Amino acid sequence: MKIKMYISLAVATVFGLVFLWGINEFSYTYMLILFVVTLLFSYNAVRLYGRHNPEREHRARRVFLWAAFVFYLLFLFLLTFSVRRATPQLIFSSRDRLNYYLKFRCNFVPFKTIRNAIKYSTSFRYFAINILGNLAALAPLGFFLPALFRRARHFLPFTLMAALVVVFIESTQFLFCVGSCDIDDFILNVLGAVVMYAVVRVVFRRAFREN
Repeated sequence: MKIKMYISLAVATVFGLVFLWGINEFSYTYMLILFVVTLLFSYNAVRLYGRHNPEREHRARRVFLWAAFVFYLLFLFLLTFSVRRATPQLIFSSRDRLNYYLKFRCNFVPFKTIRNAIKYSTSFRYFAINILGNLAALAPLGFFLPALFRRARHFLPFTLMAALVVVFIESTQFLFCVGSCDIDDFILNVLGAVVMYAVVRVVFRRAFREN
């Protein structure tokens, strides 16, 4: 069992290092695959460690959850801040930059972007990035927040925490003039997180009842 644990840990480490090395090399699809594989092998190592050390299993799982959460935030940063496609610049450093961003990369009209993506989408890829991508990007919060914070196991606190995360992302994108600042991103991000929260609540209903 120890050999399997060390192998899983070694494989997770290798894929994690490749993930970090590939930040400026690989597409987001490959980054996602590396991210998932790293988490799977890491979890397997923790599971095997827990079998060998039952008294330390709970703590090991807790450490894994926090590490996975930080790893997810790193991946989310790469996705939302477009660090490979743009150089962050303070939006208020130039009036022209502010006007351009407000005119071409902001949307404050609810459902405008969603409606346009559905109505004028010329390819599934465009639809997937703008709709499905935004639904999926923050969905892991529906798992991580309730797992790490007891208060987030209740619907209203969870929704508020998820909404604050999205507001932080959108406002930071606006402040540094990267990506886009879109009310529809907020709607889809929070909706994705809430849907995942509902799924997790059904699957782990016993843990939610106990807390």
